[in-house]
Amino acid sequence: MNLKNLAAAALFAAGSALASLGVPHAAFAETTKLKVGYLPVGVYSYFWRAQDAGYFADENLEVELVPMAGGGQIIPALQSGALQFGISDALGVLNARKGGLPVTYVSFNFSQSSDNPVHAVLTTNPDIKSPKDLEGKAVATNLSYNTDWTMMREWLRKNDVDIDKVTFREIPFPDMLPALRNDTVAAVGAVEPFVTFGKEQGANVLGHYFTDVKSPVVLSGIVAMLPYVEENPDIVKGFVKAVNRAIEDFKADPAVARETIGAHTKIPATAIEAMNLGDWETEVPPSEMQFWVDAAEKEGILNETDDLNSLVWSPKE
Repeated sequence: MNLKNLAAAALFAAGSALASLGVPHAAFAETTKLKVGYLPVGVYSYFWRAQDAGYFADENLEVELVPMAGGGQIIPALQSGALQFGISDALGVLNARKGGLPVTYVSFNFSQSSDNPVHAVLTTNPDIKSPKDLEGKAVATNLSYNTDWTMMREWLRKNDVDIDKVTFREIPFPDMLPALRNDTVAAVGAVEPFVTFGKEQGANVLGHYFTDVKSPVVLSGIVAMLPYVEENPDIVKGFVKAVNRAIEDFKADPAVARETIGAHTKIPATAIEAMNLGDWETEVPPSEMQFWVDAAEKEGILNETDDLNSLVWSPKE
C-alpha cells in the first residue's frame, strides 16, 4: 500500500472511530468555496448572519460575499461562472428567462406587508399632496423594468394617475434624497433605510407603492443557474439550509436582524431601530411568482413564461 492509500485508510479509520463517538463524517468533508453576489443592505442581511453564526461553516461551505450593483450585474456573473449564487428581484428572473438564461430561485424569501413595508414614495415638494399631483412631473425608481418600476406604475394607476403624463427616471437608492432636495424629481420610490432617513429629513410619505398594490408581496431572493443547481444539489441544499437558519433567527427575534445590520453597515443605531425590516420566509410556494408574471405581461415585458415550478427550485428528497 502506498503512502497515499495509507493516509486515506488512516483518515477513514479516524472518521469511523469519531463517528462511533457521535462525531459525524461531515466533519471530514472537503470545504466548498462559493462566491455570492449581493447588495450590502438590510434585506440581504441573512448572508451576514449565516456567516457570523457559522451556519455556512456547518455545511462545509466557505462563502465569499461579493457586493454588487444588482441583478443586472449579478445574473451575467452567474452565467459566466464567476458567481455560484446571487440575489435578484422577481422581474430580474423573468427578464433573464425571456433572454434565454436558465435562472432559478433557490430561495424566494423576502416579502413585505402593509404593517411592515420597506418601500415608500417620498416627496419634499409641499405642493404634492397626493399621487394625482405627480402628473406632469418626474418620478424616480432605482431601475427600469424591475419590481420597483413595475410597482410604481401600478401604484400610480391605482391612484387614477395617467402614467403617460409621468416621466420615469432611474436614480440609485443612495442618490434619491439628494435628487429630491435638488428638485431633479418630484418623488422617489425609496427603500429602507432611505425611507427612514427621508422622513427624518422632512420628506412626506405619499404611499407605499409595493404594499398598497399587494400585501403581502414576495419580491426577491437567491438565484442560481439551473445547470449548476442540477449538478450540485447537495451544495445547494447546504447553502439554503444555512440561509434558512439565519432567517429563522430573524423571525424568532427581529433584534438579531437589527444587530446584524448594525454590525455590517454604517447606518446609525437610531435609524436601524426605527426602520421597517420587512419579512423573511423559508418556504414560499412557486405560485407567488404568478403575481409578477401577470405584472410583467401587463407592462409588455413578458409574452410567455416557463412553468412556475421551474422558477423556484425545490430539492428532491
